[in-house]
Amino acid sequence: MNNITTSLGQTAELHCHVSGNPPPAVRWLKNDAPVVQEPRRVSYRPTPYGSRLRIRNLDTTDTGYFQCVATNTYGTVSTTGILFV
Repeated sequence: MNNITTSLGQTAELHCHVSGNPPPAVRWLKNDAPVVQEPRRVSYRPTPYGSRLRIRNLDTTDTGYFQCVATNTYGTVSTTGILFV
């Protein structure tokens, strides 16, 4: 996952590339707490390559460490990126 620096009011997308057999379950964390989806502002969804987290109408409170955690029966892997608004 890449670090992102952006401006107030913009949209940020963080991409998590994972694969496995069985396919891993993916969860998102911000500063070690689960990311809470907010209608029309914060959302995440599966993609063909893993998962995407989108945050619209960015505010300085969105700044933080974002972690994508992928888990299946064989274990857990994670990657971290920084969003700076």
